[in-house]
Amino acid sequence: MAEGDEDETSNGGVVDLGRLLALSDGVFAIAMTLLVLDIRIPDEVHGEEFLRALAGLQPAIVGYLISYLVIGVLWLAHHRLFRGLRVRQARIMALNVVMLGLVAVLPFPSSLLAKHGDEPLSFALYAANVCAVFAVQAVIIAVAQRHGDIEPMPGRFPRLGWYFRPIVAIVVFTVWAVVAVSGYPGQANYAWWLLVPLILAMRQLNKSKPVLPQS
Repeated sequence: MAEGDEDETSNGGVVDLGRLLALSDGVFAIAMTLLVLDIRIPDEVHGEEFLRALAGLQPAIVGYLISYLVIGVLWLAHHRLFRGLRVRQARIMALNVVMLGLVAVLPFPSSLLAKHGDEPLSFALYAANVCAVFAVQAVIIAVAQRHGDIEPMPGRFPRLGWYFRPIVAIVVFTVWAVVAVSGYPGQANYAWWLLVPLILAMRQLNKSKPVLPQS
């Protein structure tokens, strides 16, 4: 078996990375699949009613695209994180199960957002769910770093670099929810534009310092 496929946990057990990623991939895939269930129209509509029903699917389609993108980003971050771990401890495995449970719940607030997009609470529940997933991911990183079980991130901040993605996500979704709860649900989606400057700022901040020639 290739090195890294199995790792000893802190309690003396053995964790098969292939099985862990297979379970995680399955949860992410099911969550993505459940999102599409909200995109449907009644069976009995015909003619103009059918066209109106199709036009009325716009909120559900937008909600599907947003949630699909969010889960896709979470899946990529999950793979990157666990491929970077040298040892997968029992506590990290437990945290991973918690994170997968939060991912599995995502279709519910996504459905609320699609059906009740004018309700600020729908935004708040969705944002809380996503922020909780990224927060658990940050805890996994912290636990791994505390025990020296994670590869340093390339760049100026080899330890902090792992936290950049969770930080950006939590900031954006928090602003998104606050704007909606403050009585402006229609303007909340403008918070997505924060992604561009935040990502660029994080990348610029994490660039390696230039090596100056020694005299």
